[in-house]
Amino acid sequence: MKLLPKDMFRFVYCMLFAVVIIPSLGHGDEIAELSKTIMEQGQEAVVLTKTVLEMFDSERKVEGLASVINKEGLAVISLTSIDPASFYRSGFGEVKVKDIKMILSDNTEIPSKVVLRDPELDLAFIKPIEKIDRDLNFVSLFEHTIPQMLDHIVVLSRLGSALSNVPSISIARVQAIIEKPRTMYVPDPFIVLASGMGTPVFALDGNIIGILLMRVTRGNESYQSDVGGLSGLGMLPIILPAQEIIDVMEKAPELKE
Repeated sequence: MKLLPKDMFRFVYCMLFAVVIIPSLGHGDEIAELSKTIMEQGQEAVVLTKTVLEMFDSERKVEGLASVINKEGLAVISLTSIDPASFYRSGFGEVKVKDIKMILSDNTEIPSKVVLRDPELDLAFIKPIEKIDRDLNFVSLFEHTIPQMLDHIVVLSRLGSALSNVPSISIARVQAIIEKPRTMYVPDPFIVLASGMGTPVFALDGNIIGILLMRVTRGNESYQSDVGGLSGLGMLPIILPAQEIIDVMEKAPELKE
């Protein structure tokens, strides 16, 4: 039987759908299933933080997110979420953390303290003031994966107290890899809007890649830049690799107390 041109077009379309579209749908389902597994295993390690800041001679209450990295409750957080002055570097005035609490998924409040700040990395470490009577869920930085360009990444987060502190998950890709002065991975910049900073980023194998933070970029002061999207505005969401955080921990006596 001879196919008419219209029938031939339909035949080719169906073949393309079978060869291209259907496998891609299956691949999407596979990524979704792997992401669900990551969420089930790691979501409890993502905690809400409530901080009281003293700035401009007044108090300001802010919420943020942190990732617990050991069973005793040591956690990492974006420094800019508890100290906006660290982002602007100058002319902002001193910001003091008067009070900070970690809020677990069951709404247990753990009074905490800031034990280390690294403005260069937008990184801070917090831990419970008193020893807690149970082991916390945590993500291990020591079991980490090094991603490649365009690899899928999974970011775990929470929606905050206004939305019952429910867990959330986002899927993105690695858009760039910065190697100097230190290795950093650049995700979809809008992932910060969906996930917030201080959140853990995983590879599809379930191992952590690093923590989502904000990088302050300093370009050539002689030129105003409009290249690189947000980086041209002096800021860029980045994933700080787990190994970089481990290196900071190993050199910090404050974290060994």
